Amino acid sequence: MSLWRQFTRGLRVLAHRQAADQDVDDEVSHYLEESMAAFRARGFSPAEARRAARMEFGGAAVVREQVRDSGWENTIGILLADVRYAARRLCARPAFTLAGVLTLALGTGATTAIFSVIDCVLWKPLPYPHSERLVALRHTARGLKMAALNLSASLYFTYREESRTFEEVGMWSAGSATITGLAEPEDVPVLSVTEGFLPALEVQPAFGHRFTSLDDSPAGERTVILTDAWWKARFGGDPSVLGRRILIDGNASEVIGILPASFAFMDRRFSMLLPQRLDRGRVPLISFCCEGLARLRPGVNLEQASADVARMLPLATAKFPLNPGASAAGYRNARIGPNLRFLKDDLTGDIGNTLWVLMGTVGIVFLIAGANVANLLLVRADGRRHELAVRAALGASWMRSARDLLLESALLGLAGGALALVLAYGALRALAVFGPEHLPRIHEIRIEPIAMAFTLGVALGAALLFGLIPVLKYARPRLPEGLRGGGRSLSESRERHHARSFLSRCRLHWR
Repeated sequence: MSLWRQFTRGLRVLAHRQAADQDVDDEVSHYLEESMAAFRARGFSPAEARRAARMEFGGAAVVREQVRDSGWENTIGILLADVRYAARRLCARPAFTLAGVLTLALGTGATTAIFSVIDCVLWKPLPYPHSERLVALRHTARGLKMAALNLSASLYFTYREESRTFEEVGMWSAGSATITGLAEPEDVPVLSVTEGFLPALEVQPAFGHRFTSLDDSPAGERTVILTDAWWKARFGGDPSVLGRRILIDGNASEVIGILPASFAFMDRRFSMLLPQRLDRGRVPLISFCCEGLARLRPGVNLEQASADVARMLPLATAKFPLNPGASAAGYRNARIGPNLRFLKDDLTGDIGNTLWVLMGTVGIVFLIAGANVANLLLVRADGRRHELAVRAALGASWMRSARDLLLESALLGLAGGALALVLAYGALRALAVFGPEHLPRIHEIRIEPIAMAFTLGVALGAALLFGLIPVLKYARPRLPEGLRGGGRSLSESRERHHARSFLSRCRLHWR
């Protein structure tokens, strides 16, 4: 029989077990009838033919079991039966089961919540294409003992014109603007950006188009790009708003685009993008007022980009005039240098150290919870010593007893993991509402599929790991002592408490 036929046959047997068993019984009966007919044809009486056929065939019940055991589906069926049996045993001890599931869920849920925060804040890429190539354009001024210096308009133009490592450069600053003419005057947060801002992020408006060089020039008409949320709140999501003019700080600005609903930038809350409208001919050399970002060319690393910035910094002094009252010597003595960082690192800052310390603390709590679960499993197995001894006396193997004990642990782990996901979800929802404002990407934190796999894996792994203690201690029972009904002798009691005493000492040490 081919592997495919064996597989499909096994599926049919699992789906229709009673019908499959009936087919086996019919085959056995048919074979017996044919054998009896052959013996009668040789002159045997009906009784003698029946007896001879059975002696030749063997025990019908044994043959039926051998036929049923021949397929892979039998192993699955036995495992499912063991799982159902383990579930019934757990349901028969609701206090033990509830205590084990809650203990495991609390420890695992806290670990899952912190893992989800670390995953979304530190590991998850920024929501832009090839976000690993985005860098924040920061500088240092060692002569002025300034470790963090933003981007000036003169350097912005220099980088756009002279860079060999940047694919696109943008500059931005946060502010506010007053909107009039729609209803009551409204102050809204805005981002003032240059024309390279959205191209650097590789973001296209959902409707309309990006800013052009004419939009970013003082000679062009005033334009604006709205966020999806503000567009829907003020205009009901009406696409005809494109081309309409709204009054921003008393100036009529044409709506040329609507940002995608998913667009977010550096945890900034804003309602619209406005072009900076810089006049390159009137930009002074010193004007470190804004923040910058750039997209690296493919294959360029941060060290190469920093070296390129260091090369371009002196070029700005020849391109742009000094500010009134400033001197070229003073600018040189400031010793401005590159301090480029990946944009994600610039957003998260030093929060990673705090999160890892918190993860370690929660990990200790998880170990304490696991030790408590191990204690519960040990007490549970201790109460089944007589049962395990009887099963061993009847021929049950050590592996079969160990499998039964580990199945209980596995079911506890799965139930604890499922409840841990619910607890972690509630904790993360509360964090999004009441969490600290300085936590970056707080509104992006959620339980991702990797966190679900982590939760179930940790809960199941911990339950199986700590479940090995009662397996090693009780799965191979001492028959004379076990069959006495679990006698309470002094020496037996002392041995019974060795593992539990060890776990208790571990909990005290972790605390």
